[in-house]
Amino acid sequence: MFTMGVDQKKVDKIRSFAERGRNLEKQYGENPLSLDAIQLYNRRLDDTIRSLQDHVKRQEDTLRQLRASKQELEISGHDAEPTERLAQVHRAKKAYDSLLKSEPDLPAPDSPLPCLIAIRETSRVIQENKASISNLRKSLPLNRQQLKDEQEDLEDARRIHDGLKNRVERIRREQSENSTKNPSELADEFVNSERKKIRALKTSSSKLRKELDQFIDDHLASRLAAEDLGGPVVGDTMEVPDSTLEAGYTAHGKPKKPKSSTTQNGNDDDDPRQQRIDSLLRRLRQGDDDPTSTAPRNKREAAAAAMHELINSLLEAETIYVELPRESAASRFLVRAKVAQLHPRDARRIRLIDFGRSFEE
Repeated sequence: MFTMGVDQKKVDKIRSFAERGRNLEKQYGENPLSLDAIQLYNRRLDDTIRSLQDHVKRQEDTLRQLRASKQELEISGHDAEPTERLAQVHRAKKAYDSLLKSEPDLPAPDSPLPCLIAIRETSRVIQENKASISNLRKSLPLNRQQLKDEQEDLEDARRIHDGLKNRVERIRREQSENSTKNPSELADEFVNSERKKIRALKTSSSKLRKELDQFIDDHLASRLAAEDLGGPVVGDTMEVPDSTLEAGYTAHGKPKKPKSSTTQNGNDDDDPRQQRIDSLLRRLRQGDDDPTSTAPRNKREAAAAAMHELINSLLEAETIYVELPRESAASRFLVRAKVAQLHPRDARRIRLIDFGRSFEE
């Protein structure tokens, strides 16, 4: 917030002037000016205009006289006689003294000219203040945003400074400690440190993998199944119930109404997308007669199993690219999420993106 030091006397004068103006407006509202008062005011204005015109005329006459007597008022150079120069100086002094002693030509006390000048000057100041306020309003949001950005940059710089300072202190402390140890002790400490890092990495990777599997089973599987069936793309809908997946989707991506078992099976046989889902279910169930097995029982679980299978094949692949048996919602989702990318010349091959390297091979 900007603050400026303002003299209290000036503030009081401005408030007093504003109060007098409000009182005059109130009096004018209660007692409007009569026709005689308006005519009297107009006559005073005319008299003031004539007085100003006469004053201008007198000043012009005086200026012409001064121009005509210019040679007499000029003081001679150094080559003139001293007495002549002294006389010219006396004449110039006398002229200046007469100007200083003369009364200033000011308007009469009852003249409206001072009020008009004051109103014009006040109006000019008000317009300048309005323009200044308008410019300030335009620049204030930008200045505030710039101040906010600079404060954030300052906080970042402070955090970086503190981090670097702590790192330098830690390195110095480690160097001081290592200077008293022999190479075998340093090697053992390095090996132990790397083993701890590997164990921590494996623990965090296992935890992350469990959370990913849970996310796929709880949230992503139903949407992948819906996209495979011709429904909305993953991310366009929040939840897709199993009943909607069993009914399927129309050619326009709209959910079908649940039908009887016979009718539904007859229509599903003609839908190639439904046939792919059913084929996947059959492949996953073939050769599994164990009643306690975790074979997929519906389209959502089948989509989850396909996603798990694709991720496992990508993580455990010995080659850079993995062959896709077919295009699926799972592979499209990984590509859209910038987790995987297709081969630039073969869309049936896919690989995980190595975030530590360039996207190019």
